[in-house]
Amino acid sequence: MKVKTLRYRLILVTAVIVTVTSTLFAGGLLLIKQQLEEATFGKIVSRHIDILLADPANADSLDNPLLNEWQYYRGDDVQRLPADIQALPPGAYHSIKLDKRHYHLQIVSDAGDKVYLLYDISDWEEQEHTLLAILLAGMLVVLIVALYLASKAADSVLEPVRRLTQRLTGLSPKQRGVRIEAEFGDSDISQIAAAVDSYLERIDHFVDRERSFTAAASHELRTPLSVMIGAVDIIEADCPQPATQRAVTRIRRACSEMLAFIEAALFLSREEDRTIYEGGPCTVSNVAEQLVADLKGDIDAAGIELSTHVDTALTVQAPESLVKIMLSNLLRNAIEHSHHGRIDINSDGHSLEIGDTGSGIAEADLPRIFDRSYTTKPGGTGLGLNLVKRICDRYGWTIDITSKAGAGTTVKLTF
Repeated sequence: MKVKTLRYRLILVTAVIVTVTSTLFAGGLLLIKQQLEEATFGKIVSRHIDILLADPANADSLDNPLLNEWQYYRGDDVQRLPADIQALPPGAYHSIKLDKRHYHLQIVSDAGDKVYLLYDISDWEEQEHTLLAILLAGMLVVLIVALYLASKAADSVLEPVRRLTQRLTGLSPKQRGVRIEAEFGDSDISQIAAAVDSYLERIDHFVDRERSFTAAASHELRTPLSVMIGAVDIIEADCPQPATQRAVTRIRRACSEMLAFIEAALFLSREEDRTIYEGGPCTVSNVAEQLVADLKGDIDAAGIELSTHVDTALTVQAPESLVKIMLSNLLRNAIEHSHHGRIDINSDGHSLEIGDTGSGIAEADLPRIFDRSYTTKPGGTGLGLNLVKRICDRYGWTIDITSKAGAGTTVKLTF
């Protein structure tokens, strides 16, 4: 569907108005002319036929070459007329064509016979056609001039709109407290600018609340996690029992994952501040091996055969916590959907691929898998792949997912 701009609509409306007005004017002018001709010629012909009927001897005067625009038919002469004219009932007829000429025809009944009197109006008809051609040419000229003027007028009318568009386009997401209504004076656009200002004000309040929450979350969540990690270190040092050590290891892993998630969330909520979260370089193979070791219990419990071939040269300029949370989400998804199947993790110098032989993804669901809160898993939140996609977009990485229901899924990250 084609997009029609406001400028296009203004010009189109002007063209329609001018065309309709010109057509009505020209049509009215031609109609008035035709009615005047019918009334004038009708009176002339009617008067002449009355004279001829009153004194038939005057009919011979019509043979005068100076009166060759008149044709009079009565009695046997009527047979020389075309059959369609002979069949006409008594009355007045304007612009009857006969022998390539136009006539005004008057038919009257006299003593049971029809009398025909025709007056040649071909010159008037030619003038009418000439007038029609002039009117059509005039309408075309007027339309062209109107379109040109409408184009100039549209540019003038839309100039404030363009200024508003440029002003809004130039706004940076980092700018706060920007108000633009005063820049547009008393023009109608100022009402739109005022509405934009109201929206910007609400956005400013929203961003302030989000920043306050982010700052509070950063402090309030990191502090108890640090305490927990410190307590885990003490417990691990004082309890050599294997069962306790395994529990401590799980607690430490959970704390590490929570800390990674907090850093990722803060990173994505503070996109204008990259310096805090740049980090790196991070060796992807190390993160992958660590995740495989951490999730070994889940992999064994699901009866999954795992194959890992990761290039140790694959490194990225990003915090290890972000890479870990990305691979963790992808690997957990593969484990959850590949019971008694196989998972392959492969990489080269610039990409990493995780393939499984699990249940796969239906073709209808593939376009929406990165949407926030969209999930096909009962009880799922739909945040995992969305978080992975946002991190990839933040760093300019690409993620490609190919899948077929019942045949498995392959996820490829290109760094």
